Amino acid sequence: MKVSRKRHKPSLQVPIQKLFPNMITILGLCLGISAVRYSIDSKWQIAAGLIIVAAFMDGLDGKIARLLNSTSPFGAQLDSLADIVSFGVAPSIVIYTWSLHEIPYKGVGWAVVLFYITCSALRLARFNVQTTDKLGAITAQYYFTGIPMPAAAALALTPMISSFELLDIKFSPWIIAAYMFVIGILMVSSVPTFSFKKININRKYVTLMLVSVGLLIASMVLEPWITLPIVGLTYLLLIPLSTFHYYKYFKKNYLNNHK
Repeated sequence: MKVSRKRHKPSLQVPIQKLFPNMITILGLCLGISAVRYSIDSKWQIAAGLIIVAAFMDGLDGKIARLLNSTSPFGAQLDSLADIVSFGVAPSIVIYTWSLHEIPYKGVGWAVVLFYITCSALRLARFNVQTTDKLGAITAQYYFTGIPMPAAAALALTPMISSFELLDIKFSPWIIAAYMFVIGILMVSSVPTFSFKKININRKYVTLMLVSVGLLIASMVLEPWITLPIVGLTYLLLIPLSTFHYYKYFKKNYLNNHK
């Protein structure tokens, strides 16, 4: 006697909530491309603001995808493509139209742009490979290898942002070129930087932490062009500390036990 087996056809309908993370990713992509458009019109504050907002969007889409249980290989690939545009191509072109094009030697400024974008692509490719490696996945929960692309984009824009209100000076395009070169190197370097994903706060410091975050958000809203460069400088100063902590404690006491 034959038993009939019903084949379940895949559903042709996708719940709208499954698309929310991808919508946020596309929004970040559009913001990055729009930043290039405004930089061509010399509207530097709008261009910088769009890239900073895109960086916040990049931090949201992955968390929302996990919250809604809607992670997918398609979303991961879309996020990677959006990152290279919003945090690789967009900030480098914005800085080029703001300063690097003033370098008198033809092609030097554009070479810096190409170098930065290349470093962004290499950084992204290495990150995607590390997520498939067991030891790399464990390390990524606590540290990034090099500077992550959204942070690098914000750091690349810091000299321009600081010139809005914080510093009343005109940076030499040669200094900006050297600075962009350093940021590109830090992206592809093996320097460990804090991931901030699994930081535990002592209960007695929770109130202080919340108040500090509230003050930071208020500062971002009221005086973004003063707050952002200070945050960027603080992040750069944390890099030696993260490197010391990685080699002194994490690699010695934790990572070796998970090999």
